[in-house]
Amino acid sequence: MKKIGAVLEENRGIGPGFDFLRVFLALCIVGFHSLSVTGEYCGNVPHAGEICPSPSLDETPFWMVHYALVPMFFALSGFLISASAMRLSLKNFLINRGMRIVPALAVDTFVCALIIGPLFTTVPLQHYFWSGEFASFFLNIVGWVHFTLPGVFTTNAVPRVNGSLWTVPFEVICYVLMSGMIVTRIIRTQFVVLAFVGLYLFTCVSVECSGLLDHIASPLVERALSIAFIKPEAQAVTAFLFGIIVFQNRHIIPYSLSLFVASSLLIGVVAFTLPFEIGQSSPLRFLLMPALAYVTVFVGLTPMPLPGFFKTGDYSYGIYLYHQPFLQIIVILCPALALAPHTGAGFAFLAALPFVIGVAWLSWHMVEKPILALRKRFSMVAKIRGVTDAAKNPSSSTQPIPIQRVSQPSLR
Repeated sequence: MKKIGAVLEENRGIGPGFDFLRVFLALCIVGFHSLSVTGEYCGNVPHAGEICPSPSLDETPFWMVHYALVPMFFALSGFLISASAMRLSLKNFLINRGMRIVPALAVDTFVCALIIGPLFTTVPLQHYFWSGEFASFFLNIVGWVHFTLPGVFTTNAVPRVNGSLWTVPFEVICYVLMSGMIVTRIIRTQFVVLAFVGLYLFTCVSVECSGLLDHIASPLVERALSIAFIKPEAQAVTAFLFGIIVFQNRHIIPYSLSLFVASSLLIGVVAFTLPFEIGQSSPLRFLLMPALAYVTVFVGLTPMPLPGFFKTGDYSYGIYLYHQPFLQIIVILCPALALAPHTGAGFAFLAALPFVIGVAWLSWHMVEKPILALRKRFSMVAKIRGVTDAAKNPSSSTQPIPIQRVSQPSLR
């Protein structure tokens, strides 16, 4: 039976479905946040000046979408960056990650704080610009996430300028973990990583099932342990680790439609038979995280249809960064349509999407792609996408640079 590693080698180390998967997951998250910012997900849709509660979608099998989207992104990240972790020194790995994540994040932060904020704040501009809340928002650039700006979107169902950024510090944590694996060289030793992940999962179960958190006096320590082992943040980190495991064992794990179907069925059975509260529990990660990681990688290795527009650049990061502010703007500008019961989320999604994709296009071509050109010496993405110095070689921008290590998939 063909293995995952063999599929990578057949495709020069480039998973033929990873571009599709990135865009698909990004658009799914836009859809999910369309439900949340309009109040439909939690069943609190403002209507006729009042809040009309209805059942949360977490009370339906749809809770699995809430559970799975971010972990799938993290599993994808763990699988893809394992290649660079094996190929690069620690210094170049950190430079590579920093140049991929920080510039676009910095521009997004400035756009939100200096353009969107002043246009939509309900407080005087003098108060807005001199507020500590405004100043602290720029800490987002270094991964210390702040969600609000003075008087901006405060009357919306979700009073956050860009709640999607909650994943940034946990992505940084994942990079720290990967850095440790590079330094200790255990990134090349799959059994050690597998043992580490097993120990981590058993610790998660022990912390949750023992009631340990109920006996901790310090709220800060209790919150830290909860995030590290129990909360959705822990699920994301766990998925990242399983992405690493799948890549490390790519020459052992089959590329199998049957295994993909079985993993998908497992996820579906859990969604339809267990409530959200039980589904979120730590013991289920032993089943769900390997299944989600396998589904993610299988789709990434499978040729998938992708509109031609999305083949001109990697717009997924820009879509993720900018979608929630634009959804919030739609709610402010068109409240009657965006907050209409049952149809509001769909309207918000369709109305915001052209602006989100347009800004993602600008982000790629004006920020992300030029940065890729700077890191092309050690970036697989730069080589795969043919990002070169056009001034020196104008024709090279359309031709990928040959990849020497065919077993390495593209990075995010």
